[in-house]
Amino acid sequence: MPIITTPGAYPDIPAEDYHGNLDLLPGPSLSSSGAKLLLAKSPFHFWHASPMNAHRVEVQKAHFNFGKAAHDMILLPGRWNEFYHVLPEGFTRAASKKFALEIAEADAAQESGMVVLSFDQAETVKQVAAAIRKNDLAVATLTNGVTEETLVWQDPQTGVWLRARPDFRPNSILTKRAVMVVSDLKFVAESHASPKGFERAIENFGYHQSAAFYMDGIKAIYGHYPTHWVHVVIERDAPHCVALYELPGEDIERGRVLNRRAINLFDRCLQSGKWPGYADDPKQVGLPIWARMRIDDLNPEEMAFAAAA
Repeated sequence: MPIITTPGAYPDIPAEDYHGNLDLLPGPSLSSSGAKLLLAKSPFHFWHASPMNAHRVEVQKAHFNFGKAAHDMILLPGRWNEFYHVLPEGFTRAASKKFALEIAEADAAQESGMVVLSFDQAETVKQVAAAIRKNDLAVATLTNGVTEETLVWQDPQTGVWLRARPDFRPNSILTKRAVMVVSDLKFVAESHASPKGFERAIENFGYHQSAAFYMDGIKAIYGHYPTHWVHVVIERDAPHCVALYELPGEDIERGRVLNRRAINLFDRCLQSGKWPGYADDPKQVGLPIWARMRIDDLNPEEMAFAAAA
């Protein structure tokens, strides 16, 4: 029996079910990250990472743990200790006698599903959260709303199920205020924190697609689009500079075009039962354009010599 059977907003869906339960909805569903994966790689890569693959193996990367921990400390401070276990300062498994109790506690926490952070990782998370709290505008964009609300709807063109889980949904969406700002937390490397750097991040990580996907979900559930989409950007490393970058509406539209392509591809794969990779049939692949131009720009004498040889 599906956990959710009708489109709507659901505030209490566990993250594990949202990301990994095949029975979350009446049929397979597409999220923003899935839409980006379909286009950036292939349907086969999407299927391999999805709950449709009964043998998938989830791999947690350290920087993902950090981002999630910082996200939860900022947006869910009252529940942070439920999800994270912090190791004591100086902890090492090599000192098995000195830290015998701490090792047992860490193992038990990890077995229960908690994320185990080193003392230094937890301190960095606290510093990042403190940096956010010093920025009044950043705090304002993350106040008076709900965190991690699950939105589910059906694409009006294909009927496939879609889902989104915005970091923060402001109550202004419910009251239909003149200004409705949706904020999205991004923890980035120093190279992506400046305006120019974040331009590259938008392109590299498809943030414009994510914004369009979430905004369409809000429109489907609440009947209208937010008026503004703001990225609250924080450097992962000191000095943990905070920057507020509003995503232009025209770039959100560009993300919407890409999402449309991904949704249609997802639907075709569902209908056919086929999830092709990069080139299941032979595909012509040659030099990149820049390399062709470099060769084609050879002077006539060099071209004549090459032809004679």
